[in-house]
Amino acid sequence: MQDAESDHPVIGDNYAKRLLGDEGLKYWQEFKEFKAANAGNVARHYIIDRTLKQLLNDHPDSTIILIGVGLDSRAYRFKSGDWIEIDETSVIEYKNNVLPLSECKNKLKRIPIDFEKDKLSDKLSPYTNRSHIIIVIEGVFLYLNHAQKEELVNTLTSLFPRHTLLCDLMKKDFFEKYGGDLHKKLVAQGTAFTDIEQEPNKLFINKGYKQISVTSTIRMAKNLGLVRIPGFLLLFFKKLVRGYAVYNFTHN
Repeated sequence: MQDAESDHPVIGDNYAKRLLGDEGLKYWQEFKEFKAANAGNVARHYIIDRTLKQLLNDHPDSTIILIGVGLDSRAYRFKSGDWIEIDETSVIEYKNNVLPLSECKNKLKRIPIDFEKDKLSDKLSPYTNRSHIIIVIEGVFLYLNHAQKEELVNTLTSLFPRHTLLCDLMKKDFFEKYGGDLHKKLVAQGTAFTDIEQEPNKLFINKGYKQISVTSTIRMAKNLGLVRIPGFLLLFFKKLVRGYAVYNFTHN
């Protein structure tokens, strides 16, 4: 929303404010002060957008599955793709009311799930015969413990032997050095990051994924002009540059 209302938006998500609503705007006030983290989130979204556009340019008929979709509006902003959004029932019901399926020009299906009780595999099994599967898991892995991450990855690899996975991962040393104040605020709001590991990509590599690219959210935020960081500092603070990034994996 903040990006869309700026003079030079890099994403231009004109649905963001509508999806956020009055309650969301009040919640946002608690986090406005975290300018670097907010810039990193915009950069993260931009990186995934850019990669998705490249993938859809090659295969416009791709099926894009967004797990823990939240208030994502990509199905409305992109020009192609068959979109599937999965999240808790309350999120899906809210989105259906605020941004109806009828307004989407692409194919879009929203699937409610109780992540504590339902099996994700049951929700996804109808789509195993699709070609060119792209899975987006944004802002989710930070909140899962190791067992939950492993179960999620096992589900994806068993259902979709061939797919692309786009996700964001944070390294432990980055979290310990730069994430403290933001995390305290999240804990106060009733949530928390869980099992942050030093080499979070190892789980995926061990499950047969090939790492195609790693794109730093901090470097991208700087390149987009979202934060002011002297270039020479990026050479010295490698933990800052490499610690939080968007990963592009393929599983064949």
